[in-house]
Amino acid sequence: MLVCPICGESLNKSENALKCQNNHCFDFAKEGYVNLLVGSKSGDKTGDSKESARARHAFLQKGYYSCLKNTIAEKMNGTVLDICCGDGYYDNYDGELYGFDISKEMVRLASKTNKNGKYFVANLASIPIPDNSIDTAIHLFAPFNDKEFFRILKNGGKLYSVIPGEMHLFEMKQIVYDKPYKNDEKAPESKLLTLTGREKVSQKVTINGDDLRELFSMTPYFYRTKNEFKARLDKIDETELTVEFVILCYEKI
Repeated sequence: MLVCPICGESLNKSENALKCQNNHCFDFAKEGYVNLLVGSKSGDKTGDSKESARARHAFLQKGYYSCLKNTIAEKMNGTVLDICCGDGYYDNYDGELYGFDISKEMVRLASKTNKNGKYFVANLASIPIPDNSIDTAIHLFAPFNDKEFFRILKNGGKLYSVIPGEMHLFEMKQIVYDKPYKNDEKAPESKLLTLTGREKVSQKVTINGDDLRELFSMTPYFYRTKNEFKARLDKIDETELTVEFVILCYEKI
């Protein structure tokens, strides 16, 4: 199913590695994944650090985003690809499933957590998957590369792309900021794929202070917020929080 990132030929299993007809070889890690990043980007210094990856994994395992996980699972069909899969939290599927991320640490966690999936380290700019081979692709909170998505999807294949809903984590922003704003729910535009569906998933969760601060550190807000505003979260022992997502369905028609 995978193709060589160097020459584009099919990769086949050869003992404990994947090899193409031009003898480009990629070894399996002990966890079962394979690193298909080539050149200077080996996966060691790209994406999440080991500490960050483990923190994200531990947070997701607490179930705060379970409503999204359950809804996404219902949409998986045929051969599935999780694009920028992270730790594989959303890969609840018994069929043929592939997943990739640019972070080797995230892919390592995905391989350890989901023995049914076939995981690999790769770049979104050039996905080592054959043309017209994927029935369902899932794509959560990641850059949108419609040219690659169009290429790998079968005719009639679907891409489920998830963006934050307008009220996602709004109570957290109310604590941190004097004038919090709602998220923009604008769907990524594509001239290749057709947007055929839009579904909102939302629930209220009760979150303790430690998890709230951990969650904030995982968001883009963390890096552009002054410490004096971050410190407002230190006063919170427990709060109610809205988690809200928009699932956009694109089809290759």
